[in-house]
Amino acid sequence: MTDTTIDPPGAIPDDLAEAIADSTDEERRAIIHYARQLVHDHPSATEALDPREGEKILEIEDQGGYTSVLVERPDESGEARGPFAYRVQWEPGFGDAEGHFQWHYLGKAESDGGAE
Repeated sequence: MTDTTIDPPGAIPDDLAEAIADSTDEERRAIIHYARQLVHDHPSATEALDPREGEKILEIEDQGGYTSVLVERPDESGEARGPFAYRVQWEPGFGDAEGHFQWHYLGKAESDGGAE
């Protein structure tokens, strides 16, 4: 439930503040994600992410405030191959510096039980 003692900034129209207050947490995360894209004018990670060197993206899913990415390392074998899970978020630059996607390692993902 929303804490009704929080006063929204004066720059936010009352109808918008009320709509946000009445939203679910999932909807609020989507609103934050949308607002960040408008402010920083960057593409979504699902559209802009390229695999890093030595990795292949297996799955990518927009979660609202971040993107879940599952990768493997095809040139590796055994445990080093993966798959590995990451949370990827846009990090804006300071001043005139450009922003970038920051990869946060979550751990080795469970395999789907298929033959490796």
